[in-house]
Amino acid sequence: MKKTIPVNVGKRLMFIFLCMYSIGIFAQNINVTGFVTDSKNEPLIGVTLKIIGESEKGTVTDFDGKYVLPNIPSNAKIEVSYVGMQKQVIDVKGRTTINIVLSEDTELLDEVVVVAYGVQKKVSVTGAISTVSTKDLRVSTSPSLANALSGRIAGLTSMQRVGGQPGADDATMYLRGAATINGTNPLILIDGVPRDNIRTLDINEVESISVLKDASATAVFGVRGANGVLIITTKRGTEGKPELSVNVTQSFSKLTREPEMPGSVEYMNLRNEALANDGLEPAFSPDIIAKFENPLAGLDPNDPDYASKAALRKWMYPNNNWYQMLVRRWSPQTNVNTNMSGGTDKVSYFLNVGYLHQGGNMNTLSKDILKYDPSYKLDRYSFRSNIDYKVTKWMTAYLNLGTYIEKQNMPNPGVMYGGDWRWMTRDLMYQAQTILPISPGPSTLPGFGVPADRPLDPTYLTVGHYADRSPVMIMNWYGYNLDTRSNLNSSFGLDFDLGAITQGLSLKGMISYDAYGNSMTRGNMFQTDYQAFIDPETDELTFSVYGLKQDNFYMSYGEGSRYNINVQGQLLYNRTFGNHTVGGMLRTERDHWDSGSNQILFNVLGFAGRATYDYASRYFAEVNFGYNGSEQFSPTKRFGFFPSISAGWAISNESFLQDNPVITFLKLRASYGKVGNDKMGGYRFLYLDDNSMGGGFSGSLAAGKGVNEGLLGNKMITWETADKYNLGLDFSIMKDITGQVELFRENRTDILLTRQSIPIWQGTPLNNIPKVNMGEIQNKGYEIELGYNKQVNKDLFINIKGQLSYNRNKQLKMDEVPRDETYAYRYRSTGYPLGQNWGYLIDWDQDGGYWTEETLADPNKVTYDFGTPGPGDFVYKDLNNDGVVNDRDQAPIGVGNIPRYSYGASFSAQWKGFDAYIFFQGLAKFNSTFAQQGTWEYTIRGTYFPYHKTAWTQERWENGDKITYPALHTGATTNHMANSFFVFDRDLFRLKNFEIGYTLPQNTLKVLGISNLRIFLNGQNVLTWSPKFRPYHLDPENDDSIGYPQTSIFSFGTNIKF
Repeated sequence: MKKTIPVNVGKRLMFIFLCMYSIGIFAQNINVTGFVTDSKNEPLIGVTLKIIGESEKGTVTDFDGKYVLPNIPSNAKIEVSYVGMQKQVIDVKGRTTINIVLSEDTELLDEVVVVAYGVQKKVSVTGAISTVSTKDLRVSTSPSLANALSGRIAGLTSMQRVGGQPGADDATMYLRGAATINGTNPLILIDGVPRDNIRTLDINEVESISVLKDASATAVFGVRGANGVLIITTKRGTEGKPELSVNVTQSFSKLTREPEMPGSVEYMNLRNEALANDGLEPAFSPDIIAKFENPLAGLDPNDPDYASKAALRKWMYPNNNWYQMLVRRWSPQTNVNTNMSGGTDKVSYFLNVGYLHQGGNMNTLSKDILKYDPSYKLDRYSFRSNIDYKVTKWMTAYLNLGTYIEKQNMPNPGVMYGGDWRWMTRDLMYQAQTILPISPGPSTLPGFGVPADRPLDPTYLTVGHYADRSPVMIMNWYGYNLDTRSNLNSSFGLDFDLGAITQGLSLKGMISYDAYGNSMTRGNMFQTDYQAFIDPETDELTFSVYGLKQDNFYMSYGEGSRYNINVQGQLLYNRTFGNHTVGGMLRTERDHWDSGSNQILFNVLGFAGRATYDYASRYFAEVNFGYNGSEQFSPTKRFGFFPSISAGWAISNESFLQDNPVITFLKLRASYGKVGNDKMGGYRFLYLDDNSMGGGFSGSLAAGKGVNEGLLGNKMITWETADKYNLGLDFSIMKDITGQVELFRENRTDILLTRQSIPIWQGTPLNNIPKVNMGEIQNKGYEIELGYNKQVNKDLFINIKGQLSYNRNKQLKMDEVPRDETYAYRYRSTGYPLGQNWGYLIDWDQDGGYWTEETLADPNKVTYDFGTPGPGDFVYKDLNNDGVVNDRDQAPIGVGNIPRYSYGASFSAQWKGFDAYIFFQGLAKFNSTFAQQGTWEYTIRGTYFPYHKTAWTQERWENGDKITYPALHTGATTNHMANSFFVFDRDLFRLKNFEIGYTLPQNTLKVLGISNLRIFLNGQNVLTWSPKFRPYHLDPENDDSIGYPQTSIFSFGTNIKF
């Protein structure tokens, strides 16, 4: 039976069908294509287009500016972004062809420079300011942020002078060299607060670093800004979905340079050579040398006990490399970091958690043997939380919390070194160099009547104790030392938009509290050590007790703390009236801190201001001032006023250069200002007499009680001031090439110093004479920065950057008494750079710089009043021509110990998922005098490095062979003093960093919820070239020839974003 559908039901079904059909049509996916150009209709290459809500869908424009977005919803929204252009969001609305025109984002281009207590448009900046990309810094695997800055910022020289010891690898920083004898470190601001924990900052929590160099940029800091300023800003959250990042890096470090120590036979021959040069009998006969050449001589290979006897013989007549035995070749380093950021229109946040383990390179025994851990290592735990809360439309609150906990472990310096771990570490490195390869060890053997695996004092053959100490004993059997350092950085602030009062007006206030705690846990061990004696006639080995101890262990503990409080407030104004933009700032700041000792609390009060003017983004002017008070000076001299003025001209914004396709940006800048300094070492209250009551047989001055006279005060003493001049040029060529050139000069006057011209017979010790303002130093130089950025095609992007900095200082007045006319050089400071080295000039033109038997026989030869040279010793120049070489003939050698040149260059490239980065860094024109341990050859029983192996001999000289060192000796001679050989040229050029990475395709990660995953290989301090640095066993960046060495670090890791 045929059924029919009622009319009303059919209409309803048809209506539902049509609705579903129309929804399907509306939601249908489509392909969208088009071109992206700029306002001049030029195609833009590499523009990023993303589908909002579907981050895995997107593309970039090709060489012609064309893009294709396949299979996207017809109602999608496309986010279009390109560096330097305003971001756009495009509604597709079913269109399949959409051409897009992007406009320059002048706000983005201009407002990128962090200045003193604020942000300025880049085009309007009139001071000398440089920045560094945190992306470049993250390539560095240095545990210290300060060391990671090395070579990356024009004008900033960051040197790791103290080596790579875990937890002690602090950097020495010079900003535009040095112009005072009273400290050269720049002021460091972390989130606007003066802080000294740059070493512990996690690079992953840093958003930007700006370096302020001239007086215009630093005058508002007044007393603190004399040596320049580093402004470090940590990351903050932004509105959007939460983003989680995880970074894991596993590294292994080794020494950049390791001394090639001589083997036993080579050592004995060198020692005999030195003894012969001193007219002494050889210490090692041919028979003894033969014992070490072939320790197995006389053993029967068919003897059933041959293996054990052979092992014993090799132990008795060893060829030990004690440096490699005591210093580990590779050491691990692990860095794990995770951070999260995001926010709403009300609240934004950034959270960061990090862990660093840095292993040391000293080869200590395991905890299983010792029952405690004396190894060199550092464990650092870091946490940061930055939260912003928009309370109302006109008020925003923020809270910054940063916590860093470090646990630095090492051997116990308390048993022998009075708790001075720096002395202990230097001594260990010294012992590693000086223990002889013929010394057996490092521990006792079983079966000889003493406990096995106990420490041995250094001996050889029948010679007993010869070294200063046993490094095995020090680094293992004295116990351990664990220093725990905690640091809390906290800041709370309020920002008020006072636009309701007048447009452009705002008010900011912040209070910060920083706490520092430290504790020391020390395990003290006293262990008996032994000596080994070998009779070469009978090949017998015996052990004896050397230092009998109680073999006990006990614990000790200590702790301390300090704090800083900083309160600051500022009133800001910025407004545009047509072509005129004016700005202003007034601020006050108060610091109150405890040094952690029993000193009076420190207080600093300062006021500062700024006024800026901008006409049509072409002409700029700025005035800054700082007004500070100091406890160092009397009330009439206490406050100092430090002004600056600067101006700029954006020539490229003039009508005759505007829209020029070649010169796309050109600006001239000039500034002058005055900044101050009140620091002089650890001295305080320089205007007051430092007298105290002394001892005596009575409590009364009238009856014999004494008075201790200390430093006498000077009520007229005042600020050390620096007049700074700067001329700058900023430019951009075809938008791809950018650059900056700076010329600067600084005249530092009224430098605080200790009198040198007061005779000692006046009665008061020279160190107690009142300090005075008498020094003058001039410093000048230039800086050049260049960059090249190019999007070659849609897949390839390259970036090249480089910087060169030069500075040169000269001491003009230093209250120095001139020497008499018989001196070749009458001054040692005045007229010369800071850190100038002095010594005797070698006459390289006379037989290569060495005395020979023939020249020593000349009756008219010069003589030395500090010894008698022999064949192969240095020939010194008699500069005053009096026939005698003495201190009157000393001359300046080199240019000082502060590098005049600092430079760096990087190249990076990205191609599809691959990326590569390489960075070179160098220092030039600086010298230092190296002497004694780690340099000379006669230490202990002879310590020989590679350049000693080709020392002067009669045969080598007659054959014309290469000579790298004067004749060897067993004690100090006329060679062993500051001269033009031992004042070493420390120029260096490093392959500082390289990194190769690969980012996996997003479609392979989507199922794991990962938006980005990158893997990489990385190296730091990879290669070092220093052809002029004679002691090739040392790293030229290290100041100390027996300090903890520099390290190279090789890493692999991954970066993951969710």
